[in-house]
Amino acid sequence: MSILYNQSILKNFFYLYAALFILFLFNFFTDIAALGTIVSITAFAVLFISWLFASRLFRMIGAAFVSVGVILSITAGESLMTVVTNTTSNLPLLFFFSILPWIGTVVKVGGLDESITDMVQDEQNRVEKIYGRSLFTTYFLGVFLNLSAIYIIQQVMSDLFKKASVSLRHEFIIKSTLRAFSLAVIWSPLEVIVGLTVDSTGLSYFTLLPWLILCSLVTCLSEIYISRKEFRDVTLDAPFKDVNKKELRHSILKMIVLLASFMSLVMTLNIFSNLGFVMTVALIIIPFSFITALIMQKFELFLKGGWTAWRNHNNTLQNFAVLFLSLGIFSEGFNVSPLPGLMQQVFGYIDSFVVLILILIMLVIYALAMFGVHPIATLAILFEVLSPIINADNVLSIAIVMIVCGLSIAPAAPYGLNATMTSQYLGINPYRITKTNIGFAFRMGFITITIAMIPMLF
Repeated sequence: MSILYNQSILKNFFYLYAALFILFLFNFFTDIAALGTIVSITAFAVLFISWLFASRLFRMIGAAFVSVGVILSITAGESLMTVVTNTTSNLPLLFFFSILPWIGTVVKVGGLDESITDMVQDEQNRVEKIYGRSLFTTYFLGVFLNLSAIYIIQQVMSDLFKKASVSLRHEFIIKSTLRAFSLAVIWSPLEVIVGLTVDSTGLSYFTLLPWLILCSLVTCLSEIYISRKEFRDVTLDAPFKDVNKKELRHSILKMIVLLASFMSLVMTLNIFSNLGFVMTVALIIIPFSFITALIMQKFELFLKGGWTAWRNHNNTLQNFAVLFLSLGIFSEGFNVSPLPGLMQQVFGYIDSFVVLILILIMLVIYALAMFGVHPIATLAILFEVLSPIINADNVLSIAIVMIVCGLSIAPAAPYGLNATMTSQYLGINPYRITKTNIGFAFRMGFITITIAMIPMLF
């Protein structure tokens, strides 16, 4: 077993993932059947190799997902080759996560990470003040950069809190970045759950928008109020950097231009292509980062830093590979099993009580997220289950709760991308993140259900 600790192998693991992603991209754009089979077999082999090198927790998770997924698929009449093919269903997510260091490097070499620090720091180093400002900053970036914002802000916060206790640093990062991100994306037109709900319900995005913003603002205000009590009288041992307001305004303007350009590209490509949201963002990150570095005249520094960051990041991608690839087997097996039909029967018992339907929607989304079922998959199931009872009177309320609950659980879902990315970065158990944020998820869910009942009164 000493091979598992061979540093020569661990330092060159990125070649394995690079080969898989190259094959995946060729197949994605050519759709050659034979190549698709090769990608599926390669992905399954990568899952097995990554499992050997993953941490004990993720080996257990991967083994459970694969075992249950295989049982569900086989009992539903699927072939073993179909099970192998299911491994690739989350490859876009894994590819997306693998290239995040490139956008982070652009922000760093452009000096924008220093601007973020200037925006969140407090002269007296009061943590309660820093929390509110970091919440706003993550919220602002999250609307534009989506998941990339979490990666960027967590790096900045780690540096700012480097002299703080480990428990305080972890608690602050877990709360300020993951919660703010969840608050920001519930009304973003770039969020795939928002688009899925709009398409499935037939509602206009602009009909949902004011209600989603209201849910976001009310929850955000409650979060700021609660955090002031939690972090009151807590201070940091960190140097305060005098801020040149003119330079800060210039940096913020540069950041706005950068983020607006990125969002515009994502929206344009998303509208005029059928790539899917995650693939759209993933395919834009690298060329956008390279072009931005050229415009900033920092290309050589960017290339050197980006390559090092990407290589090191992908050399430690084993846990994520196990999670996403095994989750594909489980999710697809769940979808073809009798379980969605059983869920439809349960909802049928309470179809006359809208508030109970909304609470059950929240509980189903949250419960399945705890077992690794992505909210997107859960919502796809719920739309099928609820179609007989959705009508003009309750469709808006149901849509609001589906969107917000589908995204509010993200800070607490132990196998979700947000939490696993953070657990990997901080080197902690993902259930620590669940314990820290599950109260926030329920608070946001119940606030949303209360707001969602208002349209029923008119």
